[in-house]
Amino acid sequence: MPEFPGRADFWNIGYPFAGALVYLVAPIALASIAYALRRRWRVWHVAGADADLGPTSERWKAFLALVATGLLAHRQFVRKRDLYPGIMHFAIFWGFSVLLIATMVAAIEFNAEEYLNWILPTAHARIPLGFAWDVFGGGLAAVGLSMAVWRRYVVRPGRLNTALDDGSVLGILFGLLVSGFLIEGLRIGATELNPASIYYAPSVAGWSPIGWVVAKALLGIGFTSAALEATHAATWWLHAGIFASAFVYAALRFSRLTHMIVSPMNWYYRTLRPRGALKPMGDFETLETFGAKDLPDLAWTQLLSFDACTNCGRCQDVCPAYLSGKPLSPRKLIQDMRGYMEERSPVLLGTPAGETAPAPATSMVHDAVGDEVLWDCLTCAACLEACPVEINHIDSIVDMRRFLTLEEASTPDTAQSALQSIEQRGHPWRGTTLTRTSWMDGLDIPTLAEKPESEVLFWVGCSGALVQRGVDATRSMASVLKKAGVDFAVLGDEETCTGDPARRLGNEYLFQQQAETNVQTFAKYDVKKIVTTCPHCFNTMKNEYPQLGGNYDVVHYTAFVGELLKQGKLKPTEAGIGKIGTVTYHDSCYLGRHNGEYDAPREIINAMPGLNFVEMDQNKERGFCCGAGGGRMWMEEEGERVNHMRTDQFLETDADTVAVSCPFCIQMFDEGISAKGVEDSKRAVDLITILDQATE
Repeated sequence: MPEFPGRADFWNIGYPFAGALVYLVAPIALASIAYALRRRWRVWHVAGADADLGPTSERWKAFLALVATGLLAHRQFVRKRDLYPGIMHFAIFWGFSVLLIATMVAAIEFNAEEYLNWILPTAHARIPLGFAWDVFGGGLAAVGLSMAVWRRYVVRPGRLNTALDDGSVLGILFGLLVSGFLIEGLRIGATELNPASIYYAPSVAGWSPIGWVVAKALLGIGFTSAALEATHAATWWLHAGIFASAFVYAALRFSRLTHMIVSPMNWYYRTLRPRGALKPMGDFETLETFGAKDLPDLAWTQLLSFDACTNCGRCQDVCPAYLSGKPLSPRKLIQDMRGYMEERSPVLLGTPAGETAPAPATSMVHDAVGDEVLWDCLTCAACLEACPVEINHIDSIVDMRRFLTLEEASTPDTAQSALQSIEQRGHPWRGTTLTRTSWMDGLDIPTLAEKPESEVLFWVGCSGALVQRGVDATRSMASVLKKAGVDFAVLGDEETCTGDPARRLGNEYLFQQQAETNVQTFAKYDVKKIVTTCPHCFNTMKNEYPQLGGNYDVVHYTAFVGELLKQGKLKPTEAGIGKIGTVTYHDSCYLGRHNGEYDAPREIINAMPGLNFVEMDQNKERGFCCGAGGGRMWMEEEGERVNHMRTDQFLETDADTVAVSCPFCIQMFDEGISAKGVEDSKRAVDLITILDQATE
């Protein structure tokens, strides 16, 4: 029977009986977890509609990349804004992972050394490996768990919603560690530090420093060899019982412990769609319900994601709606959906209990979540960026918005007015006195009808043509394109809304109408490359039009103009910049988080000589929404205004100008600057306008 140097397997326990019990209980414990997962799998699939999973090879590639960077390197957890909990999770994960490896090595040595000795450590390596198991396994896990207890029960950050399950899980894990260290210390005291023992090896004992300290402490308070052995046996069985109870508890409660399985599952089954692309609804002719009225109307992978949530609150900490005092909490939204799924599961599964139990009186949309919660969302993707297990809150929110809009016609009045304007006029700006071509006055801009062979379509967008602040940027963009010698044209009166506001507000039918109209227009002129100043138009045409057969090379102006600067086709000068002062930059959510473009705008800024640039504290992927996304531009806002919060962040930099790259953002900053009474000294300017002024 193989042994570690100075250590006997099943010492003081009695191998035949203890070993047989381990081999009996272990499969039962694993089977209980398997049963719980199978039952949950049935709930997901009975309740949820089919999901578009995409190619398996692409899914595995994305999953393995996420495991490597997100889990093993812990980049999903250790972030600047979450350093303490990130380090805490790192310590717990790697501590217990090392202990698992140690247990597996010991099991192989005990059961299959003659077959697998080629993968086992040599005799000389086992002693220092014991040090690694002790310090980087149990020690690291103990540090992580201590940090967790301190944070949850002493610091008590507001985002944590502590429940009985949290304490139970921490208690189980601490029980495993404490009993494990006690077993080690009792064994070392009775053997490696006991001259009368055949396993006496004091030089080996020191390689398990934590166990050695425990042993010395026990010997110091007068434990005899007999007492050590008796206590060791009792503690070993206690340790085994705690270990088995962890599986049973996880299975019965489907507790936080199951996130070790379900969260990686969510990584694997997460959508392969671009982040900026919403889930398509399907064929309107065959759908029984428009949008998500109840669980069966959601994709089964969405239900899986509710169970994957660890209730960590990272999403809540970065949600502009929540931080501005709105009812929406993305953490609570997912937990409420999970609770509703728990409530519905007996009925969904058709178990004997479900046959007699009435369906819950609560409604998923109106009661479990709440209408106002759904309309608060800005679709800014801050929650998606923060979530370590890749839950997509936006898909579920928009699915339920679709039900409210298409089935119940309960869209907020001001938003409904914008939708009606899109339907009747092809744009959401009811009351504007401008036309699609007003901005072109005096600029000699060709349309595709006049110049169909143009290489680039400059897509102006509704805000770029029909809102004065957007017009300023549009004229600057046309000027820059001319200076660079770009062969471009516009659609003029043939341009109509991309449908982005309609889709975010839940009117999928109107979105598809708008998109199909534009796709037909693009086909008419054989459009291949599109550049636009609006991140929302950019995202919709780039990421969502392919769902309807529209595949184009769509570029936001920051990337397009950035290439022109690199090619030397634009030469900004310090004299041309004028009195712009110190500049900071606001990242548009739909250019940044949804499409990952952070560098291009800053490269433009850095290309302008003499421009003093400072970053806001919340920038790039941590940027704070302007408050206009998700159709919120056309809704009344209660409580603190999100754009006022972002304006305060701009003012904190002491910059004179906030540069933006979105026609929605500039309107929100204009209002915020005016509300703060600083319009005489501060201003918002589109980055393309600054470049136009600086360029010869």
